[in-house]
Amino acid sequence: MRTTLDDGPHPAVESSEALHTLVTQLWQPADGTPTIRATLDRAPAGHRVVERYAIVPDPARARFLVPLTTRASAAASVGRYNGLRPLRTRAARTLLGLGFRSGLAPLLMRRTLVISAPGDLPDASLADHLLTAHLSGILGGPLAAGISVREPDPNLKPILQLFRPDGQPAGFAKIGWNEATRRLVTREARATAAVRHAVPARLPELVHHGSWRGREVVVTAPLPPGVRRHPDPDRPLDPRIPLSIAESTGISTMPLAESGYWRRLAAEAGGMAGETPAAIVAAMRRIEAVHGRTRVRFGRWHGDWTPWNLGWDGQDLWIWDWEHSTAEVPVGFDLLHWRFQVAVAMRDLPLDDGVEAVRAAARAELGEAGVPAGDRGLLAALYLLEMFVRTCRLEQGGGGWHSRVFPEAMLPILREMETMG
Repeated sequence: MRTTLDDGPHPAVESSEALHTLVTQLWQPADGTPTIRATLDRAPAGHRVVERYAIVPDPARARFLVPLTTRASAAASVGRYNGLRPLRTRAARTLLGLGFRSGLAPLLMRRTLVISAPGDLPDASLADHLLTAHLSGILGGPLAAGISVREPDPNLKPILQLFRPDGQPAGFAKIGWNEATRRLVTREARATAAVRHAVPARLPELVHHGSWRGREVVVTAPLPPGVRRHPDPDRPLDPRIPLSIAESTGISTMPLAESGYWRRLAAEAGGMAGETPAAIVAAMRRIEAVHGRTRVRFGRWHGDWTPWNLGWDGQDLWIWDWEHSTAEVPVGFDLLHWRFQVAVAMRDLPLDDGVEAVRAAARAELGEAGVPAGDRGLLAALYLLEMFVRTCRLEQGGGGWHSRVFPEAMLPILREMETMG
């Protein structure tokens, strides 16, 4: 993968694939001709430094980029929203924040990511080439960004925690950088606007949605400083909350084969090449033959209903990350998604374990969504088809395969669906 990191004074082998990927997503222009350069430790000749980040813990194991704009913004970038993190991570982040506030941490972390611009590029033109400068113009003042460095996966989008020089939070920016992630970012903006006042929870305010240099950008307002994580992933929220999301933009009931949901899923699967999409189409034909006349309730879903996409501020529930939300899916999908994601994404269990978690949740929990007992196996199969289509769509949009949801894991499950009674 081509990045400008290898132009620095240290060899690119010292940097992780995750860091290279992030550099490509944020600082590499679509045409491949860089104006802004990202290098290790110092700027190339003829360039001036416009941003500098401490690489935590180091380039080979990079997990977080800490802005070195001011001590206050550096400390805030690692210490803010600690209540959303596990206890062990929280303690380490608190100590790291103290180190940056005192000025000691940058002395101990010897490697930095240097973002530079040509020496003759006017300051007035910087917003045309540097994302944080662009965002500073939108939000009305200087910004520093704390940026997580995550291992590549199909959903991967850079997320910037934005802070003022005094450490006050300014918002979150999510960046869609390829076809798949641009669609997700656009969907998040639309869903947030659609449901913001229609659910019994708080949503971060949508501050900005726009395009910049081939990227789709959404900025939301900061979360409250005291927000805390959901305490127990094995105890989901009261099902009335996701069911209120289902009702937020209207409920309809109709035969499965006549629904817009089924037509959309069939069109997506049929429009993709490869063995896995073909197996999805075959499974859908069988399900339609057996269950096409089954009446199903349809409504909106959050689309990524998980413990890490919500939190509590006192008695107020906050919900974020609406990028997968759509308005016509079978009611109850969010209940199944929680169990699937806890198994596969949180606990890194094999796909078969996630499938069993979905089927168990369908039997035990879909009664709360008004699904008759005889239709709950169908709902579980429909949910899995939805997730498999999503996975294939993200892969074909440039996101790659999920570490647990990939063709060799999906195909046996899809072939089992082809015999579904």
